Amino acid sequence: MEKFHRECQRWKFRCEQTQIPSTPTLEIMLLSLPEDLYQNVAMCFYLLLAMPVSTASAERLFRTIRRLKTYLRSTMTTERMS
Repeated sequence: MEKFHRECQRWKFRCEQTQIPSTPTLEIMLLSLPEDLYQNVAMCFYLLLAMPVSTASAERLFRTIRRLKTYLRSTMTTERMS
């Protein structure tokens, strides 16, 4: 953990010293990153790039399941109930 903290401090100092645009994308940051010097920071950037931006697909899935359950409950007949 201490190694990661020091690596982040070095990366922050390097960003302040170099001419990186004021609002760089994560991809630009990753391309300007020497991975052999900042292995842990690079791994964090890769993980951030792989994470989904939103949970909209999961929310749509839950909404669809809820509608299906409601439909199945409302169309339940006495034969299915027993």
